[in-house]
Amino acid sequence: MGRPEYSSGDLARATGATVRTIRFYEEQGLLPPSLVSGGGHRRYTAEDLDKLRLIADLREVGLPLSEIRAVLELRGGCRTATEFAERFERALTAQLEKAQRRIERLRRVKAEIEEALQAVQSKLACRDRGDCPCAVGKSLASMRIVKVLSQGSGGLCPPRARSRRVPES
Repeated sequence: MGRPEYSSGDLARATGATVRTIRFYEEQGLLPPSLVSGGGHRRYTAEDLDKLRLIADLREVGLPLSEIRAVLELRGGCRTATEFAERFERALTAQLEKAQRRIERLRRVKAEIEEALQAVQSKLACRDRGDCPCAVGKSLASMRIVKVLSQGSGGLCPPRARSRRVPES
């Protein structure tokens, strides 16, 4: 293992994380410092920096902390290279399957957003200014995103402005 040459601030600057995030990962047991001085200063190694970058990448692709912890602990308890390789293969296969499902979901949502954008833009061309926002959803009701977002609070249109009569005294 390398020499503990980095502070929390150094790690933060190198990765774009915050010192608070690094401290959180420490509290979660994901990134313990390699050395804590008598004054409480935390020091990290180049390996710790690599680990932080891996944690950040795994968080970026949506892995929860529990799964990141499992990935980081893959080697624990392995007595042979084969045992470690088999665990690693299972973990990688599972992550690839999850990534594929996320990619498919993102593609589906992207297509829906593109379709909704085109439909909303065509609706804007008509400039029905007097209509309630719900009118967009009603005319484009086949698109889930338009339908849900145009409903507003509770799905009800606000009442049209009525002529107010002043009560007689």
